[in-house]
Amino acid sequence: MEAFIAFLYEHFVSIIGVLLTTSLVAYLTWRNNFKVRRANACVAFRAAVLSELGSIYPNPAEWPKNIDAFLRSHFTALQIAVENFRPFVPWWKRWLFSRAWFHYRCSTGRPVDIQCYQHYVDFGDNPNHKAIFYANVSRLLAFANET
Repeated sequence: MEAFIAFLYEHFVSIIGVLLTTSLVAYLTWRNNFKVRRANACVAFRAAVLSELGSIYPNPAEWPKNIDAFLRSHFTALQIAVENFRPFVPWWKRWLFSRAWFHYRCSTGRPVDIQCYQHYVDFGDNPNHKAIFYANVSRLLAFANET
């Protein structure tokens, strides 16, 4: 036992150096893997949103006559994409991400309204419905720009 303590005492700096180097390599490996997983999640999120809304975003060439029914039919796939991507949003941005998702799907501002797409409907006091839609979808996709 005394020989072991003497060995530790003689090689203290070397042992600490090996432990610190190993810890640094492990951290860099974890960080690199996390960045790759996040980049893949960003690509998957953008692909899911664009596959669902590709006909009206970014250039609304074929704006549906009944936008409410169109967006309701794509809501489930978008909600799945949002929930799959949420863990990859940094913790300090998750509130902003949830708020962007809420503004996309709800025009009333009430949390009880799950889907209310009145802000995308073309009627008298809403002449910029396409611009509002573009801004809301762009705000959602901005969280997936870090690839």
